[in-house]
Formats: sequence, C-alpha cells, structure tokens
Amino acid sequence: MAAGQLALCLIDTDNEFQQVARQDGEAAARRAGLSIETHWSGDDLSAQLGQLRHLLESSPRPEAILIMAVRDQGLGRIARDATGAGIHWVFLNRSDDDLESLRREHPELVICQVYPDEVETGRVQGEIIKTLLPDGGKVLQVQGSKRSLAARDRSAGTHEALEGGAFKLVSLEAGWTEEEGYNALVGWLRVAVQANMRFDLVACHNDLLAEGARRALEDVARDFDKAALTSVPIVGCDGTPSVGQAMVQDGRLAATVELPRSSGPAVELVAKGLTGQETPPPVVTLHAKPFPGLEKLRPPRA
Repeated sequence: MAAGQLALCLIDTDNEFQQVARQDGEAAARRAGLSIETHWSGDDLSAQLGQLRHLLESSPRPEAILIMAVRDQGLGRIARDATGAGIHWVFLNRSDDDLESLRREHPELVICQVYPDEVETGRVQGEIIKTLLPDGGKVLQVQGSKRSLAARDRSAGTHEALEGGAFKLVSLEAGWTEEEGYNALVGWLRVAVQANMRFDLVACHNDLLAEGARRALEDVARDFDKAALTSVPIVGCDGTPSVGQAMVQDGRLAATVELPRSSGPAVELVAKGLTGQETPPPVVTLHAKPFPGLEKLRPPRA
C-alpha cells in the first residue's frame, strides 16, 4: 500500500449502491490529491476483521480507514488498534461500536461516523406513500434484515410519517438482495391471494428488494390469474442512477428514495483532518430525497 493512501472498505461488489459509493470515494480522493484503494470483504464479519487486520499489518499502513461495517457492532477492538496506530477511522454506516473513548484518547485523529439519516430515509418513503395513496390504504413493507440498524430506523421513520393517517402497515422481513425479496414475498402473496387479502402498495427497504417484489407479483398474478397484482405500485430505496432511478423511469417502480453516499463526504473530512484544517463532530448525517420529486407523483388509477 502506497504511503498516504486511504483504505475504503466496502462489502458487496454486486451491489450498485456500494459501487457508486466506491466511485464517489475515488472522485473525492482525486479532488483532494489523495490516493485511495478499495477493499471488498463480502457479507462476513470474520472476513472483514481479517481484511482490517491485514491492513494494520501492511507496510506502510493506510493513513485512514473508511469502512462500511458488515454488522452494526463488532469492530470496536480493531478500531481501537487502528487509532492506536495513528490511523484515522470513519464508519460509512451507523454503528453501535463506541467511538467516543477513542475520540477522547486521539483528538488529533478523524474518528467519526458519516451516514444517511435512516429515520429520515423512512420518513421520505412515508411521504412518498402518502402522496401515492392520499386516502390511505394497506401497505406491505418489505424490510431489510432486522439485525440492521438501517432497517430498523427506516421502518421507524415510515411508521412515524404514516402515523395518524388511514394506513395499515404490514411488515415482512426479507434481507437485502433481490432473491431474498422475491422469496419473502412470493410465499406471502400466495397466502394473501387465497385469503382474498387486499393491499394497495408495496414499499421496500432497497431497490433490489423492490425488483424481487415486482417479480413475485408478476409470478403470483400469472399463477392465480390475478392481473391486478401487476399494477400494484412498488416503492424502493437507494435510488442509484442505473438501478433505482432507471426502474422508476421505465415504470418498474412508482418511486424510490435517493440516498446520499457517505464515502465522498467522509474522504473530504479525512482530507481536512490530514492537513489539520478541521475536526469533524462524532456523527455527520446526510439527507435522502424522493425520486422523482413528490410534485411529480400521481396516485395510481383505481
């Protein structure tokens, strides 16, 4: 690893949102005159810990580690080892690992979390739902893994946004991949159709789940001769240009939530820290927005 290089640690090479995060981090590093190398761990905490240990034992070590954690907790000890070695440490998603003690011990380092405000993300999805269903209705929410803080926060934000309205929210835990979305929903739909259960919209915690939901609706509609299922509006989340936004533009999604990427702002904070310009706060939250804008959304035809 070259001297002065930043290490950007991400999870899933097949995830478009994380690929865009890689691009944003690399672009921010170029603007700041820094070099950056991206490392992929896969969705495995042990593998991520091993990867981080390898970075700490490399010569020279990176000056900063910017990491999207596989789990919400479990990197506290290695974060302590990294900061003890003089390495700046930035989480790119929300973590329960304690950074406050590290900030007190190493005030000269950038040690913080930079991530989307996921409760606000849920609220934005709730506002989309209210715009598409102005008279209320039954919403099926396909959630990410409940082990994830992001999933729990998004759910809480959506519940908050819909509170007091004429909505019934039914939650279904899936995961984060297209296949997990399909598998979770297709079984539920078969039961729902046989029981004549009605629902008006499907809201998903990311766009991959939304694509899985769309496939499930099409398959169950065909199997049970229920063509109306294919017109149920689907709302996603992530909103990358080539996935979520493209799905909206070609009609596969009614709308999505466009999430900010944390890698670019995190690199900018590290760049300032390396030159002693600025010490960031412990948490920097970024803000989501609907795609398209709420003013462009129209309720589905009955």
